[in-house]
Amino acid sequence: MATESIHPGSHAGEKIGDTDDPGHPQPDEAEVESARLLENDARETLRVRGFTGEEIRRLADEYVALDLGEDTDDFILWAIRNRDEAH
Repeated sequence: MATESIHPGSHAGEKIGDTDDPGHPQPDEAEVESARLLENDARETLRVRGFTGEEIRRLADEYVALDLGEDTDDFILWAIRNRDEAH
């Protein structure tokens, strides 16, 4: 599990723009399944930390859309860090 700062992947810039959730990158059609799998794998861990289902879905979409990877543990760390920075 990576502990260093995570930077958006090379395709992230292509995915930031008009979306159903303004201000949040969305996965393209081919990546939606990856985002749903990541969401499902991380759901229990993130729910225990107080995340809502909607937050988990949005963060999984954003994580995949930013081309940050598909590792569940890395996603969980990123989601927690992302939430802490927002508060």
